[in-house]
Amino acid sequence: MKPLHKLDNLNARPEIVQLKRKFGMLYGMTAGIAFAVASWGRDGFMLNASNAYLPWVMLITGLTFCAVIGGITGWLTARSESSLLGVVFWLTSSLFFAWIMVTLPLQINPFIVSKLDPQLGALLNYEKGMEFVFRFGVSLAWVLPFTLIVGVTQLPITEPAVFSTSIFGKIAPLFFCIMVMSISGVITDTLINSHFRASIAAVDNAIQFVLDNKNNENVDKVLAREVHARALNTVEEYVQESRYLFVGSYDELLGEIHVLVKFGDQDPWIDCNVLYSQPVSCKIATRE
Repeated sequence: MKPLHKLDNLNARPEIVQLKRKFGMLYGMTAGIAFAVASWGRDGFMLNASNAYLPWVMLITGLTFCAVIGGITGWLTARSESSLLGVVFWLTSSLFFAWIMVTLPLQINPFIVSKLDPQLGALLNYEKGMEFVFRFGVSLAWVLPFTLIVGVTQLPITEPAVFSTSIFGKIAPLFFCIMVMSISGVITDTLINSHFRASIAAVDNAIQFVLDNKNNENVDKVLAREVHARALNTVEEYVQESRYLFVGSYDELLGEIHVLVKFGDQDPWIDCNVLYSQPVSCKIATRE
């Protein structure tokens, strides 16, 4: 029993208690950051490649939010020193992760962008009540199992890491939560982000095709139909290399999405109607 008493005395030392709580916070922050990077990192990279307007806003916002929520959750779990309470804390955090997954693209991102660019903000028409409860429920169903895994395992895998003398022993728990939460983030990406991203990419591809074939009398008609280049016929005079794209509105099923495009420093924004990732028509955007 003496070794157990020594271990208990060691765990009760203030510096060890503080170290365990700091490590718990680091574990939680890592989980939150992994979820955010998986959810919006790839999205931001692909949006940037498609000339999207302010493509990194969601990643920066989501990263900050998820790191804070994860850090608080990890610290509370370490402080409680109870696996049962840890599960409760992490299940509560799953509500916040699911909420930000839906709210960020539908409310927070357009709000930030409209403040940075009031002219664009006046053209945005985002449905505030667009099946929010349903999409939140779906998001929660995808997030909750993974946060549960992270919550159940936090204390069993982090406490030994605190006393580990090897670098691998200390960082192994972090790799574990990165793997688990990254899977969750990749899955939830398909909820809203992928729909918006695909529509922006489709319009950008059509624009690039038009640019590449200016003054070309032998345009590949098959390829032109594939990228739906005809959608730009009515606004072809505005088309130029420098451009910014942003989702202006959408329907409840995210099947019909309107992508707003601004070419260079020209005043008018162009409104392109996209049906299931296929550009249909474009016109000068007007405020509804």
